[in-house]
Amino acid sequence: MAIHTAQVPVRVAGGLLFELLGQSVGDPAGDEDDIPIVLRAWQAQNFLITALHVKGSATNINVIGVTEVQELLSACGSTAPKSIHEVVAHLASRLARWDDRLWRKYVFGAADEIEVKFVNRRNQEDLNLLCIIFNQDIRRLATQVIRVKWSLHAREEIIFELLQYLRGTATRFLLEGIRKDTRQMIEEQEAVRGRLFTIQDVMQSTVRAWLQDKSLRITHNLTIFGGCGLILSIITGLFGINVDGIPGAKNTPYAFALFSGLLFVIGFMLIIVGIVYFGLQKPVSDEQVQVRKLELQQLVSMFQHEAETHAKVREGVLRSDLPPRAADLIYDNGDACLLISPAS
Repeated sequence: MAIHTAQVPVRVAGGLLFELLGQSVGDPAGDEDDIPIVLRAWQAQNFLITALHVKGSATNINVIGVTEVQELLSACGSTAPKSIHEVVAHLASRLARWDDRLWRKYVFGAADEIEVKFVNRRNQEDLNLLCIIFNQDIRRLATQVIRVKWSLHAREEIIFELLQYLRGTATRFLLEGIRKDTRQMIEEQEAVRGRLFTIQDVMQSTVRAWLQDKSLRITHNLTIFGGCGLILSIITGLFGINVDGIPGAKNTPYAFALFSGLLFVIGFMLIIVGIVYFGLQKPVSDEQVQVRKLELQQLVSMFQHEAETHAKVREGVLRSDLPPRAADLIYDNGDACLLISPAS
């Protein structure tokens, strides 16, 4: 999405020359993209001359903000602009509003889509491939977010200058509303930009953890193979095998093949035993996660119930463990007594 930076309003030939940014909404049925437009205008007294510049090619130009202002003027009702300054303010307000809607949908919404794709990735999916795809999307989206930021700052400067030149209570009310919405959009843009970097950091950390786990698993399996090979080497060295059979054996031409097969079987069994007893644990399944969640939730419910009924407070508390009462300090022999207070 290309974004144009407009010039601030200036006084030219006794009038006000300014630019407003907007979008020409494409036809979804025809698979058309939204095209940025620049509305250049010159206002003098009660006259307004405009020129529409389209930053692209489209079969139909559909600038909804301008269309809405034209409908307001043709309606001639109580909501119709009363002065040329109000017309300019309505144009700026409607164009800015549609810009914000499209940016929230196509730029800010794309950040949500990336986050949803990353969160809902498959467990056994290749993270290197996902990292390449997400990095491409994040780079493209970060560029668009920066362009949106430049456009918002340019709009803020334009609205500030229009507030200096245009008059009228309704005009200033509309322009102040645009200024407030623009600042809110700038804050949203900064939040989206921060989220993109956060997603990228989390993604890189996940890829590093995945690669580290994969490397650990390979190293662990190689260690098991090496340990089994060491045991077989010790056995072979103890027996001193050679091509003529086991030393001390006579007329045994198949001793070498038999001993080699026996070593192979022993090595295979050692590898299986090593992987079963010393191998890494299997990944946690979804069923185990759900069972553990239920156990933790049950633990929290029990703790909450005991806290509400003060069960833990009453449990295991003896009278001898508490501080002495006033009655305990008067008599320690257990005799009963009656305290009579004088009448006042």
